[in-house]
Amino acid sequence: MLSFKTMKLNVIMSLFLFTNLSGHTTSSNKELTKRIESLEKRMKILENTYSKNQENRFSHSGENVEIQKESQSKISLPKNDEDKKSFLSNLRLQLKSEELKENGPWTNKENWKLLKINFTSFKVRKLLGHPTSIKSSLNPRIQRVYLYRGDHNADGIEEIGTVNFFRDKVISFISPF
Repeated sequence: MLSFKTMKLNVIMSLFLFTNLSGHTTSSNKELTKRIESLEKRMKILENTYSKNQENRFSHSGENVEIQKESQSKISLPKNDEDKKSFLSNLRLQLKSEELKENGPWTNKENWKLLKINFTSFKVRKLLGHPTSIKSSLNPRIQRVYLYRGDHNADGIEEIGTVNFFRDKVISFISPF
């Protein structure tokens, strides 16, 4: 795409060539210079509007960049490598813990208090959510074990809750709290 300055030069050159080739008199040259001046004024107006439109487009994207810079500047990493590793590992644990809390109601201590002996597996899943794993037991008095595991308090230690079933009824359980 041609720039406005290039277009302006092309218009002026073509008018100049036209006047020299046609052999106009001095009075028509005056008219021609007036027309050129009016065209130059129009070109300046167009250039100004174009540049303002461009500035508006870039200013909005600039605002987004400023917002991003502000949000990035709020988080600062420690300078020391050891502190930086500790900070990042704690951040990772926190993020993992938050993800775990979103995955199931078993991370709520109150739900474990509501759990009772003789609940069916359906009631347990309704109360605690789906277990992270299900195992069979070698103990003849336990047929199935629901395991709820994860680091829900972000201390770096995985908590494990177990619910033991015999004939689809809860016979014992251990809360992760």
